[in-house]
Amino acid sequence: VIDETGQEFADASAAHVQAIRSGREIIAEHILHGRRIDFNHRLVIEDDRRQWLETVYFRDLVNFDG
Repeated sequence: VIDETGQEFADASAAHVQAIRSGREIIAEHILHGRRIDFNHRLVIEDDRRQWLETVYFRDLVNFDG
């Protein structure tokens, strides 16, 4: 799903922190509702000119042991 509106942040670091938070919230919602989690899903951070800054993959947002 492409979010054409996006959100604005003070800097790339703040956008990174929010991407992690949002990604984990999406994963948690999927777990609560028994939905499949695609760990290749990603959140893309762009600047105000829509230039790529960073990609945050769901697989990097959780840790599994065992």
